[in-house]
Amino acid sequence: MQKNSKISEKPKQEIEFHYLKTNNYRSFHVDGAFGGVTPRGNIYMELFLERAPIPQSVIHEFNEDGALGKEISRQSETGVIREIEAGIILDLATAESIRNWLTEKIDLLKSHSLPGKDK
Repeated sequence: MQKNSKISEKPKQEIEFHYLKTNNYRSFHVDGAFGGVTPRGNIYMELFLERAPIPQSVIHEFNEDGALGKEISRQSETGVIREIEAGIILDLATAESIRNWLTEKIDLLKSHSLPGKDK
């Protein structure tokens, strides 16, 4: 009797992931990150965006017709503001997985092989 080769094959195992956005979900721009290693051996990363400081006050003159005229002065901080948008904690395996995913996306951008875009 001939042995059926399909019997010895293991069934393919699959899992389906469903993505749900929480009520706190939002998208934000990231200009950089800083952080370090936690005492428990995780990576802590703060994600921030950079921008110029907004003025604390601005003084305008009025035109003769009563419309808002030119700016006369403004009071503002100097330097660059780094708004921290989120802090995340990653274990090593997750950090490596995200690094690999980012490397894949960076390589895709550098090769100009974007889906739906001609070279």
